[in-house]
Amino acid sequence: MSTPIAHALGPEDSANHILRNMAVAAVAAACMALVGCSASQAASPAPAAGTQAPPSAKVSSSTPMTEAQAEHVGTDAYSYGIPLMEFLRIEREETSVTVPASAADAPVNQIGDSRALANPSDQSVVQPNNDTLYTIGHLDLSAGPLVLHVPAIADDRYFAFEFIDPYTNVFAYVGTRTTGDGGGNFVITGPNFHGSLPHGLRPVRSPYNRAWMLGRTAVDGPGDLPAVHKIQDGYKLIPLADYVTDGLSWTPPQPSQIITTPTSYTEPTGVAFFDALGTALAQNPPPPRDKAILSELRTVGIGPGLQPSKENLSTAVLDGLAKAADNGPQTVSKRGKSIVAQSALVNNGWDVPPPNIGNYGTDCTLRAVTALFGIGANRPAEAMYINSVTDQNHSPLNGSSDYVIHFPAGQLPPAKYFWSLTMYNQQFFLVSNPINRYEISSHTTGLEYNHDGSLDIYIQHTAPAGHDSNWLPAPTGTFELTFRLYRPLPVALERHYVYPVIMKAS
Repeated sequence: MSTPIAHALGPEDSANHILRNMAVAAVAAACMALVGCSASQAASPAPAAGTQAPPSAKVSSSTPMTEAQAEHVGTDAYSYGIPLMEFLRIEREETSVTVPASAADAPVNQIGDSRALANPSDQSVVQPNNDTLYTIGHLDLSAGPLVLHVPAIADDRYFAFEFIDPYTNVFAYVGTRTTGDGGGNFVITGPNFHGSLPHGLRPVRSPYNRAWMLGRTAVDGPGDLPAVHKIQDGYKLIPLADYVTDGLSWTPPQPSQIITTPTSYTEPTGVAFFDALGTALAQNPPPPRDKAILSELRTVGIGPGLQPSKENLSTAVLDGLAKAADNGPQTVSKRGKSIVAQSALVNNGWDVPPPNIGNYGTDCTLRAVTALFGIGANRPAEAMYINSVTDQNHSPLNGSSDYVIHFPAGQLPPAKYFWSLTMYNQQFFLVSNPINRYEISSHTTGLEYNHDGSLDIYIQHTAPAGHDSNWLPAPTGTFELTFRLYRPLPVALERHYVYPVIMKAS
């Protein structure tokens, strides 16, 4: 899966260029802060059951709006709405199969599993990891609760099921950190459920009827795949009514037509994007904390149940909205670059995710950037993905040079469960190499520590003499590195950990 924010830095970008323009980018980002969206406001609950969408409000005819003004509001609307639209697009694509498929696609209220580790030939998802296999389900709780069965996970193996609402906030976890590895039965209820539950089911309460369940199970290399497959086979997702009558023996009914290749979908463009957003907002009522931004968007006929193409707007307003929608991805990308540049300058060239990732509150900018370049991001307490940007000279990382990352004794990557460092080329895919090593991690076989307990990782295109065990092969061109910390320790969560400089070898 892609990682948060990293892909705001496109392959065509030079880290030097971004860093030189960081001051301008930071000012621009501040100026582009959304009217109703501020990172300073705490997250509030999603709407309670039965909450109705705000009433329609058309543009006032007494004060004509210019095209530029409409484009500005439309840009705010795009940033606000793209996470919801991406959530629904992914749901539609991944549930377009009729039976669970090998890429973890599955029909609604069923789960699909990825069964193989990623390799350089896999180019359907940017920045794939080699740490976990995925178990994914898209949930519709309108017909009633669902039971998630988790088998006992042996040998302290890490796993987690992340639950994401349509606005891409993470609202719950089931897994090693939160519920332990003893297994169990968890019942996922929607906002309209008020009945009693059978004894022994542990509740997971969703604020919306739609939810995305993103499961990860740790895998220790190819030889560990059979053990992980056995665990995945033990995961079950069962409607509560069927669980009561049939228990774990229930299986989904067989479809009349077998479809294992998902259908791709894209969001509409121009004003049609905002028409579709109005429908999506009505079906998934925004949380009360978004009142201010929704009031702004209604001035151009955008909001729950509204379709600006039918709101009798002027040609100038419609033209401004069309420009805002079509320029939306580029606008969000620019905002992401500012976030990356600011983080890199204070973290020795590393982009460290903000503390509110996965729980955005009214920080619409970060939510939009993450939705386009790393949707499904964990909350930092569960996992942190830290991406490299430059070496010690603020120069882009390139396989024409050799590098060393030195972790002093007592300052190894701060993760309770495990950590990994993965190599990606400039397209953010895994890199082919003669030893088929795509990452180095805390469980890499044969990893050698120095006598004082420190650790050196050698990053270069050709094997380092005498250090093969600690070699992470690099491509010939530019590349990117990603640290993953699974259950970061407090020193990382509190932003006290000093990330090591990526040093160019002399």
